[in-house]
Amino acid sequence: MKKLFALALALAMTLALVACGGGSTSAPAASTPAPAASAPAASTPAPAASAPAAPEAKKLDWPKKDISIVCPFKAGGAMDLSTRLTAKYLEKYLGVSVTVNNVEGGNNWVGYTQVNQAKGDGYLLGFANYPGQVGGYLNPSAGVPLTYRDFTSIADVVHDPNVLVVSPKYSPYKTLDEFMAAAKTQSLVVGTGGGAGSDDDVLIRKLNQQFGTQLVSGQNANDADAAAALLGGHIDARCCNVSNIYKNYKSTGDDAVIVLAVFDSERSDFIPDIATGKELGYDVSGSSDRGLIGPPSLDPEITAYLIDVLKQVEQDPDFQNDAKEQGMGIHMLFGDEFANYILSVEDTMKGMMVDFGWTK
Repeated sequence: MKKLFALALALAMTLALVACGGGSTSAPAASTPAPAASAPAASTPAPAASAPAAPEAKKLDWPKKDISIVCPFKAGGAMDLSTRLTAKYLEKYLGVSVTVNNVEGGNNWVGYTQVNQAKGDGYLLGFANYPGQVGGYLNPSAGVPLTYRDFTSIADVVHDPNVLVVSPKYSPYKTLDEFMAAAKTQSLVVGTGGGAGSDDDVLIRKLNQQFGTQLVSGQNANDADAAAALLGGHIDARCCNVSNIYKNYKSTGDDAVIVLAVFDSERSDFIPDIATGKELGYDVSGSSDRGLIGPPSLDPEITAYLIDVLKQVEQDPDFQNDAKEQGMGIHMLFGDEFANYILSVEDTMKGMMVDFGWTK
């Protein structure tokens, strides 16, 4: 009788342990999928892989006041418009006023120097163009002590390919072949919107290097001067960007131009009927790339935050429509990718320093 009582007691204790959740007798969790509502309670540690990423958990307490972007070019040109387009959408997403301050002088280096010397708190940023900035410091006669490495490369925003245009009123050349053939036998002056090392100037020198032409850079002070020189019949051609001509390249009025080619890897969406130089047998490319930069001391967390914001801006339909309205091709590069692009520009231009006469 005592033995039967002991067996019964042992059996009762075993059943009680099972009812209380003894894990050793439970079936593997994978064999019985739990409904979503039965997720582990908050007190149960979740696996590390499912924990929220640090950037999502931490809210950046910035910006607290208005931001200024230095544009080292005069108002009204393509560089200024690109800066203002970017500022408009940074303002939309950051929730503070973002203004543009045009700071001219010193072949753009007065403005660039202001950016370099700014605090790293993100309230003064800059807009730069390439290859122009690189040309500005590679030219030894300019005496610029800075390079692109003395700035924080945040994001390239605009990719604006070069085009070569002539005046239908004054030019005897109607095709790129005609123009290049003439340039091999005589000097032809091509207006540019900047000095030696600007994107327009670099393209002209590339054409001379590769095809033996005798193109002479007009090195006009700005785009407006180059446009006036072409339309007045004072130069043989003009090198500029798609955004400079896409609105009037089909005009039949006084501002009419003939676009000989667009010098990019593919045709521009803004002037899709114009062939690339490569299609016409002149495989040369050139562009003005313009992007957001900061001082070298810019807080890395602010840099990362600005990159995240610009990734949102890139997808904004209103931003895309505004860029299209201005003829601005958007091709964003972020952080290290942007810096590596600038390095490639620098490498290309270092190989042209003898041609530029930039010998030390």
